[in-house]
Order: sequence, then C-alpha cells, then structure tokens
Amino acid sequence: MFGFSTSPSSAFALFFNICVIIVFIAAAEAQTPSPAPAPCSLKSNSSCDECLQNVACLWCSSTQQCIDYPVKNILPPSSVCHLNDARWGVCWVNFQILIITMSVLAGVIIIAILVCCFCCCKCERIG
Repeated sequence: MFGFSTSPSSAFALFFNICVIIVFIAAAEAQTPSPAPAPCSLKSNSSCDECLQNVACLWCSSTQQCIDYPVKNILPPSSVCHLNDARWGVCWVNFQILIITMSVLAGVIIIAILVCCFCCCKCERIG
C-alpha cells in the first residue's frame, strides 16, 4: 500500500538498520568529553559548599582554603590541614569525628559478631 514490503526478511533488514543507527548515535554521544572540573585552588576563599562540589577537593575551615585532596595518604596530614578543620564530602562532618564514629561502629560490629559466634557455639554444645 505504501510501497513497503512486508516480507520477514525486509522487516528484519529494516530492524537491523535501525539498531545499527541507534548504536552509532549512542557511541557518538558517549565519546563527547565532559569538561574538566576547575582546580580546587580556584575555589579558595569562597565557601565550603562551593569547594566540596568537586569530590577531589578538601576544605580547610581554619585557613578557608580549598585544596586538592592528598590522595597519596588516607588521611590528610596535619601539614595540609588539621583533622578537626578538614572537611570532605559534606561541610558538617570533620575528619576527627568521622574517624571516631567509624572506629566505634567497627568495634560494635566486631563485638556483635563475636557475641553471635560465642552464642552459636554455646547453643550447639547444649542442644
């Protein structure tokens, strides 16, 4: 009626061509580079929220400096920023509180696992 063939082979060829076009379009869009984030030092003397928009940045509240996170160390050294002044990720949590909280949670989890293991072993001996 409209000049299209309705045979299964032509329908498959049309479907295949549409899939190939979609794959090429998706590949072309995936290759467009995203702009590189601004260096952290450019956000110094601004706000903590503005600095921490980039996850590679560390905010030091005592000096109002936005610096690149020292990735060679797990924790930033005190020469860069003291732990109670360092902010990363969110502005309301400093590293000192984060370390204490994580240590307490890890201790509670380890104690809970030991108690469970002890109770299970004790219950097997009784029953």
